[in-house]
Amino acid sequence: MSEVISAAKPPVGSFDRVAKVLVAVSRMDAPRVAQIGAHTGLPSSAVYRCLTSLVEAGLVEEGPTRGRYHAGVVTVALAERYRRSVLNGDVTSRTLHALAAHTLEFAALLVRRGDDIVCIDAADGSRVLRCTFVVGEVVPMVAGASASAILAFLPDDEAEGVLARHGVVGSDASRVLMSRADVRERGFATSSGEVDEGVWGVAAPVFREGLVIGAVATMAPVFRAARLARAAAAATVMAAKALSEQGLRL
Repeated sequence: MSEVISAAKPPVGSFDRVAKVLVAVSRMDAPRVAQIGAHTGLPSSAVYRCLTSLVEAGLVEEGPTRGRYHAGVVTVALAERYRRSVLNGDVTSRTLHALAAHTLEFAALLVRRGDDIVCIDAADGSRVLRCTFVVGEVVPMVAGASASAILAFLPDDEAEGVLARHGVVGSDASRVLMSRADVRERGFATSSGEVDEGVWGVAAPVFREGLVIGAVATMAPVFRAARLARAAAAATVMAAKALSEQGLRL
């Protein structure tokens, strides 16, 4: 009987391929099959088969432009379940909105996923700011205040590995690694124009059971940084501490 059940199961490799394709779609704006193939290393035929399964499940849809794919409606329900179960309902939202109201600037919660960071919640301040970090955006964990705040609290070899896999080596890697001690001492990291030109940021780490899992960030135009830096840093650290104490399952 066990042999019959085993034979009926799809090979594990097919699940891995589908997962790779789904992740690729989540990281690109309406990609074509060729782009997904380049991102995943899968042949076009395999990408087509994976997309067919994902479309049938409602996780991916073909966009108005034929041959381009984007997230499906089922992902909306998944996102809402994530918000309720993982983000402790409205806890993160209230914390970020309070931070944004205090600083009048953009606030965001970013979490680590492998070698990248993902913005999973955000709150706009009363002042307008355009930046990369919108909810759902995935960026490499190599630049910016949020990346620095997380890298600073990773084990040395783990931080080195993240940078190396993103191609940050030599003197560039040494500079990032050497700055980690200062970030740990202050309890927050800052950056200016590293991710978005003209944008200043301050970020503080979020922990769960002693391990860094993400960061809370405040972002503002560079020209406002000097005036708000100290107050924004203190408020961001307090928000990160509050979320750490909530024991988020990120």
